[in-house]
Amino acid sequence: MDPIPATSLLHLEHFAAGTPRAEIAQLRRAHRLLWQSDGYARGGHWLVFQRDDIDFVLKHPDRFTNAHGPLVEDTPDAILAELKQSMTFQDPPAHRTLRSLGDLAFKPESLAARRPLMQTMAREILDALGDRRECEFVGEVAMQLPMRILFRLLGVREEDHARVVDLTNTLTLANDPDFAENRLAGFQAGIDLIAFGETLAADLRREPRDSLSTAMLEAERGGRRLSDREFGRLFQNLVVGGVETTRNTLGWLLYELIRHPEQYARLQADPGLVEGAVEEVLRYRNTVVYLRRTATRDQEFAGEKLRAGDKLVCLLASVNRDERYFDEPDRFDIGRDPGHNRRNARTFGHGPHFCIGHQQARMNLEVMTAEIASRWSNPRLLAEPVHFRSNFMDGFKSMRVGFDPVGRGIR
Repeated sequence: MDPIPATSLLHLEHFAAGTPRAEIAQLRRAHRLLWQSDGYARGGHWLVFQRDDIDFVLKHPDRFTNAHGPLVEDTPDAILAELKQSMTFQDPPAHRTLRSLGDLAFKPESLAARRPLMQTMAREILDALGDRRECEFVGEVAMQLPMRILFRLLGVREEDHARVVDLTNTLTLANDPDFAENRLAGFQAGIDLIAFGETLAADLRREPRDSLSTAMLEAERGGRRLSDREFGRLFQNLVVGGVETTRNTLGWLLYELIRHPEQYARLQADPGLVEGAVEEVLRYRNTVVYLRRTATRDQEFAGEKLRAGDKLVCLLASVNRDERYFDEPDRFDIGRDPGHNRRNARTFGHGPHFCIGHQQARMNLEVMTAEIASRWSNPRLLAEPVHFRSNFMDGFKSMRVGFDPVGRGIR
């Protein structure tokens, strides 16, 4: 049973066909903050709609902490005690120390050096479809590139790929019975993913190999190195953030290009529009719906009196369709200025927890989009995509598509 009542925006049924953007827009025009009830310990949560308010909340961890995590659900105390030691649940300055290790993977020179490998992987993924003119896009294509590149970086052995993906799905999609028995199973999957990372660290110490994980384990911060358990927590953070966004966004991008064949024709005619297509789908179909923060003290904010412990649900989906920042925000247009979209959308959050791998995600999307556009003509849905059940992540668990070949792809 959903602890959030049907009268509240975050009730799961409201997300059965994706983020309810029209309802969010209506609420945004009427409210800065809105209290809605739920069945969790606090009895409710504040929805935050306006970009300036969202930016303030996300940039001021002294007033709005991330110590209880990004989800509206209450994390069980025993699990929360573990997660509070991870990067995702920490505030500065402790957060900055851990993040600096993750930053090792996403330096501009590292990303540039990685691009040829990503292009090779994208070609191999599409080549694996052989002569088929159809596929289950989410599992066979969208998941593959972020999984392969990230797991290679982190030194995950190929025989362990499926295990890590299963744990990630259970953690992030725990409201969907196809992935988890219940939300508690999702929280436990998060702990299991940390334990996997801890085991990986021990494996890499015994048998060092060229990987980002080895570099992180050898790096010193504050005169000390990461323990195996500390590495496990960082591993969990990187895997969850690194796989889900790209998989879900790439699914939405192909879906929108199918719905707007004139946009796909523009993309095929002008490969220079790949960046614009990626930035537009990141704006138009942001896959992380919200980020939660928790008030650290009694205070007044946005015209309301908050109590210490109140949950604030920052609706990233509200910002990305706000007509004050985007002309005709409900129109999908790959010709929009990508720089304007990057500056004004909040797809990757804001403040100290701004997505650490946003440039990697963008590159994943650009590389695979360019390869698809060069190979596939007339992409089409063979069945209606199946949404997963979540009010936190927005995407498909399956999408069967057909296509006609147009060439051998970019070489």
